Amino acid sequence: MKKTMLIVTLLSSALMAQNGRLSNGVYAVEKGAADAKNPVVRQYEGKDVVLDTANFAPLVIEGKPEIHRDPGRSWLMVQLAPEAAKRLEDLTQSHMNRPIAVVLGDKILSVPMVRSVIKDGKAQVTPCEDESCETLVRELTK
Repeated sequence: MKKTMLIVTLLSSALMAQNGRLSNGVYAVEKGAADAKNPVVRQYEGKDVVLDTANFAPLVIEGKPEIHRDPGRSWLMVQLAPEAAKRLEDLTQSHMNRPIAVVLGDKILSVPMVRSVIKDGKAQVTPCEDESCETLVRELTK
């Protein structure tokens, strides 16, 4: 029992120590801190989300992001710079059918499910609800 409590205490301390400001990017979402190499916890929709800062693709954009809207759905298309595109490809390949988190301004803006490997650096962020598309565009074009 003491050993378990010590591990929990050490893990909590490590999480708090590593919770500095996050860079804008796409992060792996893990089920728990034990699954992540560099775990950081952020809130999203009232829940703790464990992000792995070791599994990260920076949001380095080429060109202007585009908002697309259809009845009942909207999404954002972005083109990443070559190095960022390669890192996003690796991230999406390793997290197929698992969530990833889009982080801007140290906040999680979206937690989409990976449905396919993104090979060309063109990322479609869905859904974009509650003005999140506009927020993403503003942050990415600063």
